[in-house]
Amino acid sequence: MTGEQHGRPPKGDDVDPAQDAGSAVEAPIPVAANTPTSRNTDGRAARAERRRTERRTAIIDAAKRVFRRKGYHQASVHDIIDEARIARGTFYLYFSSKQEVFAEFVDEFVRILRMQVKAISLDPSAAEPRVQLRANFRRVVSAVLAHADVASIILRDPSGFDLESKQQVERFFNQVREMLMAALRVGVTLGLVRECDQTIIAATALGGVREVLVRMLAAHNAEPVADDPDAAFRHPDRIADELLGLYFRGLVV
Repeated sequence: MTGEQHGRPPKGDDVDPAQDAGSAVEAPIPVAANTPTSRNTDGRAARAERRRTERRTAIIDAAKRVFRRKGYHQASVHDIIDEARIARGTFYLYFSSKQEVFAEFVDEFVRILRMQVKAISLDPSAAEPRVQLRANFRRVVSAVLAHADVASIILRDPSGFDLESKQQVERFFNQVREMLMAALRVGVTLGLVRECDQTIIAATALGGVREVLVRMLAAHNAEPVADDPDAAFRHPDRIADELLGLYFRGLVV
């Protein structure tokens, strides 16, 4: 970044012709494509890019562990640096703040959820639409559990977040609400869902789903006990099926 630019010799259009007056300037020797030199250059670039990606991922994973262990409000950039075992300057090569890392979590989680929702196929060889819907619900619930570190951070009470991160969480839930509304529109089109105010139904569904997922994550983090009131929340497929049944029994034509 800026610190790395000091002392670096100018190149290309930055060179002052007056500085090289009278000196012989050799034209660069062109490198043919697919020569050993070009392949070596491409290989070095690919390795460097892979290292950057790995380092960025390591920082994100370290931040997930810190945020989950300490909570977002108590966590600091210093904690993330310690967890990732990197220099402070390395962190700032990739992120400007913990808020930016958190924004990465939100975007990642949205991508994960979108990947679980498959378009309903009307092909005669496909399963009936209700079965496909159930599969979508099951994949989403299982994905939340599989990414519990990120889900726990985003789904928890946002009162501990700063303003910027609260806005990120709000943006996440707005996107999820839009996904629910899109699913309702498809359901109406397919004749599976009655005509309804999709805005109200999506908001109601989101509130209930959020509470259920929070309980599910808490149940999986706790040790099982006798007569555990949260035992049902340890079964993601059952959760998905009950949610689907709850919302669609009241909406079925």
